[in-house]
Amino acid sequence: MTLQGEPEPHTTPPTGTLLRFHRSGPRSTLKALVLAGAMIAAIAMTPPLSGQSAAPATRPELSRPGSSMALEAASFERQVAPALVSPPAERATPKEAPPAPAPPPPAAAPAPVPDPPAAPEPPAVVIPPTEYVPPVSEPVPAPAKLAARTIYIAGSGGQELVDACIGPVHYTPTDAFAVFITEHDYCGGWDRFSGIGVGQTVTLAGYGTYTAHARGQVPLGGTTSDVSAVFGGFPKAVLQTCIPGTNQMLVIALN
Repeated sequence: MTLQGEPEPHTTPPTGTLLRFHRSGPRSTLKALVLAGAMIAAIAMTPPLSGQSAAPATRPELSRPGSSMALEAASFERQVAPALVSPPAERATPKEAPPAPAPPPPAAAPAPVPDPPAAPEPPAVVIPPTEYVPPVSEPVPAPAKLAARTIYIAGSGGQELVDACIGPVHYTPTDAFAVFITEHDYCGGWDRFSGIGVGQTVTLAGYGTYTAHARGQVPLGGTTSDVSAVFGGFPKAVLQTCIPGTNQMLVIALN
């Protein structure tokens, strides 16, 4: 049976021909199958040219009616579908990498903050001149005049009479220089003589009235030379007593 042309009546081939076909049938059939598969694959992979039909070209011996190769090829075409081979895809053009983003601009330095304006200085205040008023000098009160003092002489003599603590004693060993009225401090001489100030009037009972001229100190156990050195000479009379708790003697010049 053939796939092309009109059907032909079935005829029994001669015996010799049938035997010869079966003797060489398996080998020729394998060749036909291999050849047909190779041609189908080649036709399917070859794209049709422009202006030409896409009908595949066949060999005359394959398309001739009654050919065993045509039968075998047709039978193979029905059993094996041709492989679909897609045309080679176009090579994709590699996309260019996007450009690297530009680095951000450097941060601008902060603008310097101006110092606050200085507070305006207050306007100067002009003090109107005033008339000069001289200070009123208050009169200095005159020092109170010290009351006159009167000293009573207890006796005249030397050191033994002074040590007897009988009161003020006229010390006679120094009469060649001045009249010395002497009394120990612990016998009452300090209380009696220390309060007499310069300028005060002093009356020595039986000897006369004097004015206190100066005050000074000489060493305990000193001489008439020490008294002359303090006063710059000898006065008319001298009051003499020890200063408690010291090694000094108080002397007061009377003129």
